[in-house]
Order: sequence, then C-alpha cells, then structure tokens
Amino acid sequence: MDAAEYRALHERQMENNNGTTALNVFMHVAPPVFSVFHTVQLLAVTGVSHIPLRFLLEYLLIVLPFVLLVTVLHPLALNITVTLSVLSAISAIHQMRHRLHLTPFVQVPGRSPQFLTCVRALVNLVTAVCILAVDFHCFPRELAKTETFGYGLMDIGVGLYVFSNGIVYRVRPADEKRLTTARIRNVLTGATPLLMLGFARFFVTNEIDYQRHVSEYGVHWNFFITLAFVKVIGTLVMDLVRDPERVKFVAITLLCCHEMMLHLGVSRYVLSVDTQRDGFFSANREGIVSLPGYLALFLASVYIGWIVRPSEEIVLAKKFLRRALKLIIVSGVCWKMLYVCEDMFGISRRLANMGYCFWILAIGGTVTALCMLFELFVYFVRFEEPKSPDQIIKSDDFSIPYVPLILQSINANGLFFFLIANVLTGLVNMLFQTFLLGTAGGLVIIAYYMFMVCVTVAFLHVNNVKLKIW
Repeated sequence: MDAAEYRALHERQMENNNGTTALNVFMHVAPPVFSVFHTVQLLAVTGVSHIPLRFLLEYLLIVLPFVLLVTVLHPLALNITVTLSVLSAISAIHQMRHRLHLTPFVQVPGRSPQFLTCVRALVNLVTAVCILAVDFHCFPRELAKTETFGYGLMDIGVGLYVFSNGIVYRVRPADEKRLTTARIRNVLTGATPLLMLGFARFFVTNEIDYQRHVSEYGVHWNFFITLAFVKVIGTLVMDLVRDPERVKFVAITLLCCHEMMLHLGVSRYVLSVDTQRDGFFSANREGIVSLPGYLALFLASVYIGWIVRPSEEIVLAKKFLRRALKLIIVSGVCWKMLYVCEDMFGISRRLANMGYCFWILAIGGTVTALCMLFELFVYFVRFEEPKSPDQIIKSDDFSIPYVPLILQSINANGLFFFLIANVLTGLVNMLFQTFLLGTAGGLVIIAYYMFMVCVTVAFLHVNNVKLKIW
C-alpha cells in the first residue's frame, strides 16, 4: 500500500470510535497494580539482588503481561483482574494473620512516599504501551480514543498525567511571598521544556507528513502544550490560594463554570464538524476549550495529594490506613458522580468536561489507594522494631525489592521516558505499516519497543543519571 493510501487508512482507524465502558477501562488499568504486588512478593522470597536479573524478571512479570492484556488477552480483562485481586487478598491475609499484635508499632516512612512513585510510574508505563499498541490491529478499537463522548483506555492518558502531577505538588509555606516576578519567571522556566516539546512535535509531524487526528487537540495543539499550560496556570493559582482545604472549592467552582459554558454552546462549537479551522482559536479549539477542565482536575489532584501525602517523617500504621480509607471514600464518591454525569452530560476527553474529570479522579484515586494499602502491607510484614527515619528505608538499596526497579527508573526520568517512547513510536510507524501487520508481528514489535525504553531508563537510574535540565 502506498504512503498516502496507508495514511488515509490509519486516520480512518482512529476516527469515529465510541469506546467501551468505564468498568472495562478500569479492568485494564488495575492488573498492573496487582502485578507489582506479586512481583515484589516473588523478589522478596527469591532474594534476587542481581540488577540485570531483577530487571528481566520485572519486565516479564509487569511490563509484558500488560502488553498482552491490552492486545490478545483483552477479552479476559475482567477475569484476570478478579483473579489477581483474589490472589492478592489471599496472599496478604496469609502473611498478616500471625502479626496482628504488632499493629500499633508499625511505622511507614513519610519523607518520600513510595506509593506515589508506583502511581506515577504506572501512569507512564500504561501510556507508553498504549501509544504504540494502538497503531496495531491487535489493539482493540474500543480501547482507542473516543471521537466525542465515551470511555476509551487511550482517553485516560492525558488526564492521569495531570492527576499524577497534581498529587505530588508541594504547597508553598504560608510565610513565603505570594506572587513575585521571580516566582512567575521560575514557573515559566519550569514549563519551557514541555512547550518546546510541544512545538517540536508539531513541526516534526508537519514536516514529515505524519498521520494526525486533529480532533484530539487541534491542528497545532498537542499533549505537551496542554500539560505546560496546566502546570503554569495551576502553579500560579496554588500560589494565590495556598490553603489545600480551600483549593477543593476552587476546583469544584471552576469545573461547574466550565460545564456551564459547555452547555451554553461552547461544546456545540467545539464538536461541530461544520466549524471551520480558519483561525488559531478555531483550529485548536479542543485544546484551548479543554484547559479549564484539566486545570480543575489538577487542583482537585493537589487536594487529594494533600490528603494522602504524609507531612511527618514517620507515620504510624493506623494514621496511614486512615488516610487510605479517606481516599477510598473520595474515590467512591467520584465513581458515583461519574455515572451521574454520564446520564446528565456525557464523558468527553475532547472537552475535559465534568464527567471526564470525575472519571480520572475515580481511576487515579482508586489506583493510589491500592498502592497505599500495598505500601502499608510491605511495612507491616517487614516490621521488626521501631526505627529512626534514616533506618526505616533506604531508597537506593536495591536489595530491598519494594518498588520494582523498572518503576523506580521510570519515575526518576519520567519526561525522558515518555519522550523516547514517543520518538520510538514515530520510528516504528515510519518503518512499518503497522495496521497491516499480523498479531504475532505486532506483539514482537511492541514487546521489543517496551524492552528498549525500559532498559534505557533503568541504565540511567542504576548509574544515578537524571536527565532534568530545569
């Protein structure tokens, strides 16, 4: 098939998708969390400390199963999730049953929460697999990005990135000055790499005539530009608000105003196929109009991060568990609101409407709560005696396989990981007509691509290299 004909085929495959169900999407997101749990248990039992061997085991037990889950094992997603969750519960109960008398003394380190590392790395991992897998026929079309309204696995990528940035945001102390010229300059400087990546992506894809689906963000807009604007505006808003208790009301107010504007005609303007793209705003209307929704999502995520992130150096198990339960309740409310919004407004990534924001908060909150329970379990079963903050955890000790090496590596160079994943995705699509390849060929390419991306960041992490220049 010639290049022009294949490009038209590729773009047709990405259009007019109505998605699947919210439950089905979550059934593809949850298994990696349980895979991490069982991988850590296996590494702890076997005592594997040899880094190459540990990397290989983690790749085979965490990364490769997810590649299979979103391709050939897609019809079994519900069965796999239920099985993994039951096995995890049985394993946890079996290991905890003789240790209940130690509960009051169990301590969890609060200085560097490991569950946040797991959440952020899993978001990167899931996104990296999907951005290439979606270009193959073995990736089910119902999980691809939806055209207007609906649930798709590919729809949650940008939302979960905003969520993962929000939950690690550190609120500035009240005694610091609010907004100064120097502060604004620093915020803009921090967002510069994202803007540069956004502009570079546009110019490169335009220059090589790479296939694009303009209804995702617009003609010139893309994922990186959305993240840059959300980072800048969200940081400045937080500098003004300061109090995390107040920021939840700002997020709710902004989200309600955004939904109201959409219903007053903005959504019809954005989604109409008759609206011409003859000016900058109209050409990029999806990216621009969705910004208030993503900003509200960021602010809500900051509040969730404030709920769950310990402010003390050491947290007792009871207090840590209380925070996890509070997050479970918040996530449950978001799941309920999701179905209310589905009936009233619909769920639209293109608009980042109220339903979409509650959907992302529900998924992100549930995954974070699972990771918190996992962290509590680890310190519960490893409990020996009360320790000092410096003794309780050594993050650079690879002989303690709590957070898998691959996830540590991804989190240490998250932006670089996502950048090379995008570059390799582009190269694969330039070298192969991916939609014409069979299932076996597609799986080999996706698995090799993920191996190369993961081994690159693992090499950097083991050698203490952090590619962050701002």
